[in-house]
Amino acid sequence: MVIMTLIIFYGRVLITQLLNSSTLFRLALTQDGFGLSYIGSDGNQGWVVYLIATTDICDKYGINGPNGACSIDKSPVCSCLKGFIPNFQQDWDLVDWSYSHVRKSQLNCSGDTFKKYSGVKLPSTEQSWYNTSMNLKESEMMCMNNCSCTAFSNLDIRDGGRGCLLWFSDLIDIRYSNINGQDIYLRMSPSELGMESSCCSSQSSSESH
Repeated sequence: MVIMTLIIFYGRVLITQLLNSSTLFRLALTQDGFGLSYIGSDGNQGWVVYLIATTDICDKYGINGPNGACSIDKSPVCSCLKGFIPNFQQDWDLVDWSYSHVRKSQLNCSGDTFKKYSGVKLPSTEQSWYNTSMNLKESEMMCMNNCSCTAFSNLDIRDGGRGCLLWFSDLIDIRYSNINGQDIYLRMSPSELGMESSCCSSQSSSESH
């Protein structure tokens, strides 16, 4: 008999010792956030899935689709970022959030502004760029001057924040987080924000869940 407890909590994996040491087992963490426990089969089946674990639905990679955000304490858990609407409203109404969200108003590059979101897990960095020495104001200027830049944030939140991280495509896998949440500034059309101020002024707009 195998007795095992697997707990995955905010990136930490806790496992009890197997009482039957002759039984083979292995653990895997998938890219979409699921922890899989496998037991070695005595037959020809090889490894058999014994347990599937995940902390919550927002841990599933990209659950909210591009340009959406997931919040486990809201219903529904997925929502569009400000200035975006579902690309396929019918699918959204059927709780299929995997499709992208599209902008309600097109960007015009030089006249754009930024919306601050606080307390979030930053999106996937597959199409991003970083610099370790720049400050947040320099990040804003670089993002504003590059029409392909969709968002920016500090690279490191320690000591008040430092470094620069820029995104250049759809924002994927954003979720609100009460633990170690960060600030991110999303490029927006001024018509969506009413000409709100820039990120680094004293009147900067912000949004949290």
